[in-house]
Amino acid sequence: MFQNLFNRYNKRIVAVVSVVLIAVSCGKEHGKLEEILKGPISVQVNPFRRVPLGGLLTFRTEEPCQVEIEVTGNAPIKKLYDDFEMHHSIPVLGLYADTINTVNIKLVTDKSDIYTGKIDLKTAPLPAFFPTIEISKIDRKKMEPGFHLVEMLIANNGKFLSYTIMFDDNGDIRWFMDMSDVGQIVYSALRIRSGNWLYLSWIDLWELSDLGEEVHHERMWKYAGDHDIIELSNGHLLMGGSKKDAGVVRGDGYKTPTRFDYVIEWDRKANRGVKEWDLGKNLDIDRSVYPPDYSIDTKADWFHLNSIALAPDSSLLVSGRHQGVIKVDKHNNVKWILAPHKGWGKAGREGKGFETSTYLLTAVDSLGNPYAKQVQLGNEGANGFEWSTGQHALTVLDNGNLLLFDNGLSRNLDAKPSYSRAVEYKINEKEKTVQQVWQYGKSRGLGMYSPITSDVDVLLKTNNRLITVGDIRHSADRPHAKMIEITYPDNQVVFEADIYFKDALGTGEKSWAQFDLVFRGERYSLYNDQ
Repeated sequence: MFQNLFNRYNKRIVAVVSVVLIAVSCGKEHGKLEEILKGPISVQVNPFRRVPLGGLLTFRTEEPCQVEIEVTGNAPIKKLYDDFEMHHSIPVLGLYADTINTVNIKLVTDKSDIYTGKIDLKTAPLPAFFPTIEISKIDRKKMEPGFHLVEMLIANNGKFLSYTIMFDDNGDIRWFMDMSDVGQIVYSALRIRSGNWLYLSWIDLWELSDLGEEVHHERMWKYAGDHDIIELSNGHLLMGGSKKDAGVVRGDGYKTPTRFDYVIEWDRKANRGVKEWDLGKNLDIDRSVYPPDYSIDTKADWFHLNSIALAPDSSLLVSGRHQGVIKVDKHNNVKWILAPHKGWGKAGREGKGFETSTYLLTAVDSLGNPYAKQVQLGNEGANGFEWSTGQHALTVLDNGNLLLFDNGLSRNLDAKPSYSRAVEYKINEKEKTVQQVWQYGKSRGLGMYSPITSDVDVLLKTNNRLITVGDIRHSADRPHAKMIEITYPDNQVVFEADIYFKDALGTGEKSWAQFDLVFRGERYSLYNDQ
């Protein structure tokens, strides 16, 4: 069913790619556009078949010109290309779907002569299985500027199809990168230093332009990457992943292949791994304290690495959904473990290493007093402290604190749905203690509960927190994701959007890739240099 839908959709896109249409008009006090052009403007919508709401204008001018374009509509978008050129190849982003989009064009010569006109670009409808978006709160004066980005995963009967979507303040989708042809889940580092987009699917890495043009494609053989990718200052990539032939030996003596339990530093130029962190050496691979929920696999997927972060001392912080957060140095030596204390034993892939419990952080209150034993074990929470469970989206803050999205998966070691939250912890490495200093979301209960995926980010200009709740299915509302922007530290909501799922290509079962979800969210400019 999906393949037929996909083929029909792409046929509609291809039908408009070859359209060359120009409609010139005279500005009120400037010259006509046609007076400066050498031939017609060539128009391509979705030229590389990955960005249906983008176009490419190609033309020549008699004199060197700057180019300014404006996509008109309820939320107009302007873009200035300020280099004086005679040969122009102009990306147009932010088109509306299923619309004849009018784009205003202004050309300015190096003599300050101005020529204006307009051109039309026709787009195809959005895929029928895309979510609908409703904005319930917006206070633009207090918000971080930019568009709202979600990494959308469309369930396709056991496989996730990936789309990176940006929508505007009206809830209109204005750009998306279609990675569905990969046929399975695709992760992203989003925009990298080149200004392009980086995508990862197991062994494949793609670098793509804003219009979806392939800039580079490489393939890993010894490793498979997943979930989180960081671009390092030297251009290398740091990613979560799996290693070929890795496994663990359990009590029965048999080796079980494992996944999502390595961190890899990947040299893109040399196309090889240059360093690895084996988390199986540092943790108790047999620890299993959470009740089965959302397909927890404690055998092959005993850790389930889902995010990584770099500390100021060059150490590495790693989140494992099924275990907790671990800090290791560059030589893979354990510094501490942030997790409920229940169930920790010997480290190592054969269970013959050091005692992991000696590295556990002790939970303390604001005065430095340890909480009761049941709180330390994770059997209950306290007023002012709870352990994160099933967490995602590690961030090390400027003050050294740790910010993350606490999914609340099996909170207090109970499978009953509860609540998710963004939480900030202060860690004293010398004393090996952890204090909870801030949170948001607990009071919203099931209305903000997602046992999987999700995200929290610090926004650079406002210092607001952007929280993305990836899969809400236990509230009274229909299945959806939620994006919330709050001020910090007073937790005033300044933006809130609901992304309602259709689950059109899955069975609706509570199993892998049978229902839609959002992996994470960001606040992004539509163009990289805006």
